[in-house]
Order: sequence, then C-alpha cells, then structure tokens
Amino acid sequence: MGRKNKAKTNRRVGAATAAALEVTHNPVSSGNAVDGDDLAFLKQRRQFVDGSSCETPLYPRKPNMSLDPLAMQQKLLALPPKKRSATAERLIQANKMMMDIDKLQEERGEHYDDRYVDINILKSDPSYIQECVLWIKAFVSSDFRLVYNSTSTCGSKYSPLPSCWSHITKLRPLTDNEPQLMRVDAMSFVILLAAAMRLGVPQERFSLQIVHELHAHAEMKYDCLDFDDLKSHEETRDLDESYLRFALAWVGIKRARAMYRNEEKRTMLPFHRKDDVATQSKSLLQSIEIFAKEQCQYNPDSPVGLWNLGWFTTQVKHNEKQPWAAAVEFYNLMADCCMLADKADDDFYRAEAGVEAAMGLVLGGKPIVGYSVKSGAKVQVLRDFDLTWEACGGSDADGLNMPIGAPTPVAAREAGVKETNRLREKVEPTLLEPGETVIVPHWEVSRVWNFAMKAFSRLEIFDHGQYVYGETIGWEIGEGFLKGKCGPLAPNRYNTCPQVGFKNTRDKGSFPCDFCGTVQSNLQRCARCKKTQYCSRDCQKNAWKTHKRVCVAAN
Repeated sequence: MGRKNKAKTNRRVGAATAAALEVTHNPVSSGNAVDGDDLAFLKQRRQFVDGSSCETPLYPRKPNMSLDPLAMQQKLLALPPKKRSATAERLIQANKMMMDIDKLQEERGEHYDDRYVDINILKSDPSYIQECVLWIKAFVSSDFRLVYNSTSTCGSKYSPLPSCWSHITKLRPLTDNEPQLMRVDAMSFVILLAAAMRLGVPQERFSLQIVHELHAHAEMKYDCLDFDDLKSHEETRDLDESYLRFALAWVGIKRARAMYRNEEKRTMLPFHRKDDVATQSKSLLQSIEIFAKEQCQYNPDSPVGLWNLGWFTTQVKHNEKQPWAAAVEFYNLMADCCMLADKADDDFYRAEAGVEAAMGLVLGGKPIVGYSVKSGAKVQVLRDFDLTWEACGGSDADGLNMPIGAPTPVAAREAGVKETNRLREKVEPTLLEPGETVIVPHWEVSRVWNFAMKAFSRLEIFDHGQYVYGETIGWEIGEGFLKGKCGPLAPNRYNTCPQVGFKNTRDKGSFPCDFCGTVQSNLQRCARCKKTQYCSRDCQKNAWKTHKRVCVAAN
C-alpha cells in the first residue's frame, strides 16, 4: 500500500473510532440538552452535552487586513444611531474623547516652551489634567483600538510629557521591582499613566519602564499615593484605584507583549542590553501573567483579564506548562471569557474568545478520551485534570464522580475501574495509554464558532473584523477543523483530535504599522534602525519627520 493511501486509511480508522463513541449509557451524567441560550453548553464543561442537533458552521468572508484605519473610522462614525451596537457605541465615545483631546490641545496652543515639562507645573494645569484623563478613558474604553494622530502622542509644545519620566532609566522585573522616583502622588500617577499610554509604538520599552515604576509605587502603598485624593479634583473625580490599576495593567500587557513578540523592541538605546533579565521572554511573559491576574482582580466583570490570561497560557515554550494541560486551561478561560463578553455586550471579545475557545476544543481542551475496555466495548471518559486520589477520598469505581459514556452498564463499570486505578497510581492525567484517543466534540466546536462568527459579522458592518482576525491565533485551526482540512472530519458527534495541545512555538501573529496602525503580518522594517515597521512606503515617508529623531543605525 502506498504511503498516501496508508495515511488516508489510518485517518479513516481514527474518524470511524471517534464516530463510534456515542453516549448511550452514562451512569454519572445523563447529558443535559442545550436550551435556547447560545452559551448554555459552555456551563456544562464537566458533562457530556447533548449533540443530537449539530449546527451548520458559519464561514463569513475573512476581513481585508489592509484597510485604511481612517476609512474604518469614517465608516464607524457614519453608522446611523439605530444600527449601532454597544461595541460600536463604545468606540464612537472613545473617538469623541480623542476629538476632545484635539480641542484641548488647540485651545492650549504652544503654552509650554518645551516637549518635556516639570510634573508639578503640569499638575497645576486643569486643561492638561483633563487631557490625561481623556487619554486613559479613551484607551480603556476602546481596548487600545483607537485611530489617532501619532504625532500628538509623543510629546509636543501643545501636549508635553512630564520630564520626570526620563529619570526612570531601568526596567526591572515585576517580581524584583523597586521605585526609581522619590515620590509619586495620585495626580502624578494619572499623568505618568497617560504618558505611558502615549509612549506607544515604537517606544514600548520606555512605556513599560513607566508602567513598572507606577506598579512599584502602587504595590508599596506609600502614604503619599492616596487615590482618594483624586476625588477632590473635578477632572479626576470619577477615577479610583481599581480603574487606574486595571488601566495600568492593560498598558503593561500591551507593551510587554509587543516586546515579547519582537526582540528588536527590547533595546531602544545603545546602552540597552538584550540579556537584561527584565527583557527576557520568560520575564516578560511573567509580567503579562501578573498584569492579567490584576485585571481580573480590579475589574472582575470585564472579559479582558481572562482573555490575556488565556494568551499567556498558550505560550508553552516559556510558561513551562504541559501542552495538553495548557489547552484544557486555555479552553476553560476562553469559555468564561465568552460568557463575560456576552454579559458585557462586547462583540470584540465575543468573537475573539469564541474563535479561541473553538481552537481550544479542537486541541483537546475538553479532555474526552476514548478507548476499548476488556469486554471489547468502546467507551469515552471526560477526565478531570485537577482530580486527585486524595481529593476524591480514595473512592472506588462506584463513587468516582467522572462522566463516563458507555454502551452498557458493564462497560461503564470497567471504565470506572480503569480510571480509579489511574488515580490511585497517580498516573499523569495528560499521559495517554496505548489504544487511547483524544476526542473532539464536533457540535460544541460548531456552536462556539457560530457564536463567534455572529459577533464577527456585526463588527464587519463597520469594517472592524480585522481586529478579530489579527488578534486571534485560532481562526485557521477552528475553521480548518470544521471544514475537514485536518482529515475526514464529517460532522459526527465526535471526531478524533488532530493535534493534542499547543505546539512548542512562540506566537508570532500580526503586527500594527508603526505609523497608521494597520495590522498585518508582512510589515517591512526601517532599513536603518531595523526596529520600526511599516505597511507601505508612504507610511514610512510620512513617519520620517518624527522617526528620524530616534532612528539610530542598528550597528
């Protein structure tokens, strides 16, 4: 038999084995049917879900990744009020804040003589404080999906930066962080946080240094940093510690992730070293984990923290997680993120978390294992990676609370005995024994995929679907599985898992143009400094006026 024919035969056998593992007898869980709620099945992650009705997957056209951000913005603003979703409304409000910032800068004019001004002078300017608050609110409201004039963000006589940021010269790991400024009060915290947001591409390292500095002061809980002081100022009256800490974590994640994915961004000046502990991949990833957990802590109703924790989980090359265990954890995080996004009425995270949850399922995120028992019957078991022998009190097969699908009570009993022995002998849950196959519940993939595609289609009404495609890593995996590109995957209730767990590679993904912000994967670097990236020659020419000040030859 030829090599190709033999491979096809093996795939057919695997698919047939998976399709044969239908739940006809389940002594532990009867398999609750999904009601009208699109996400009801996500709440049944420790159960076999009724898959009698398999949805037809939706395949909307992939977004145009080379759209002009200004054209996207104009289409968003042109939406009639009655056709605006809650997500569109938030983006429009953020855009209005950016317009208010432009007005404040125009009214102020060249009030300051320099691009960098003493922070005590800035603190006495209500107009400048109001601008900083608008920067913070606009970025948080839009999740950094803003279109704005990049020349107004890096410091100018119209909108200077606090001079003290240049005294923050070191980037220390969050786990070994110490303040470099003597004193930071609540108003200084607001000004420096806005500065960190404005110091974006390509100055991520400088921005992250400010974020780590503010984090050190906030964690030390110095007497001078009392966030309640903000209540006494009209411009900052509606800001509190939770909101600012959430925003600080968001900036930290954005900057650390940019440096993690692009090593060239880790060294901005000649004396910056690539072997600095704080700029190593593991250290940056650890910062992302800490910031993501803080987002969950300071704003538990937002899906953002879970989304960022999920991304951290996928980086098995540096987070030392077992690839299959990481896939299980990732799926659970994305499932929870979907539900929070639905509650928050956020189409971006509905779509992105839905796409990633589908990928998590395809990679074995719901750990269903199929095998044959001694009687010859085929069974399936939904294993619990967190379950231990001590936790279940040394139960025998009858008391083992683990969903088991089997054609007969005898087969269910045999599977229960096997699973009990695995727990007693402390076999690693990620270890597959000979004859065991990881199973993917096809109908659950199609349901969560469709949930994501409905939200994606709503975003495409105003051409913002490219954010979903550019910010996810699971689109091709989920779509490829449903279309059968991973093998003969007919829409059975179960299919064999094409790849168990995440591959040991770092996420490369797509990047934004350093001038216009267009997200794509084939950006061209500046030939001189090898750091900034542009989507076109026009963007490079337009950016040169400001970029030439920091462009230093790579050698």
